[in-house]
Amino acid sequence: MINAAPPAEFLNDFQQHWPFPTPLAACTLVSTRFNEQALSPDLLTHYAITAPKAAIKRQAEFLAARLCAREALRLQTGHADLPTAQNKSRIPRWPAHSCGSMSHSHNICAAIVGTNNCWQGFGLDIEKPISNQRAQRLAHTILTPAEYSTYLRLDNNRQAMYLTLVFSFKESLFKALNPLTGTYFSFHDAQVLDLEVAQTGHARLRLCKDLSTIWQAGCELEGQFARLHNSALTLVAVAT
Repeated sequence: MINAAPPAEFLNDFQQHWPFPTPLAACTLVSTRFNEQALSPDLLTHYAITAPKAAIKRQAEFLAARLCAREALRLQTGHADLPTAQNKSRIPRWPAHSCGSMSHSHNICAAIVGTNNCWQGFGLDIEKPISNQRAQRLAHTILTPAEYSTYLRLDNNRQAMYLTLVFSFKESLFKALNPLTGTYFSFHDAQVLDLEVAQTGHARLRLCKDLSTIWQAGCELEGQFARLHNSALTLVAVAT
């Protein structure tokens, strides 16, 4: 018999909440914190979850994110299912009539699940704030020329937070659209617009590359951001 919640030493209590400024219908977000040092082979066996052959850190992230997703599915659909792996793809397959997204970073994990009569997909991402020094090194890799112009107008602390949020939004956008289009795209293939660095807020994301006949350059999606345990949390939701 699989218990409803993992041992406390590995995972804190699940938190069902909505940290973003604008509520969305027909979806559930769950987050928690986990302790990778408490992971054991017995724990993986207990939950009948096969973790990737990787370092303990990666296995702990994998398990925690999927337990978070299972709790979100239980709350949203009434069934404590798990997303499953697809052959030759890292994109999770969600149970019938649902879609979702998972993320983890530095012992924090979160998952969002929605019903597919309202949502085509979600992109959820957690990022630890990038340091000022690292921001200077990564700026040209992550930012489009227009985004870089915005970046240069900010002071050092706001530059680092702006870069963190842009990076996270582009990760969320990829998670939302790659399963729908089957097309890979990189940081310079999308642009984040109307982003004001704050505790919570909104932004627009515009494609700079054709991904499919439906998702072409110029298409835009709304995004939201918030803080979660001092990390950046971004969400891109694709409505039906």
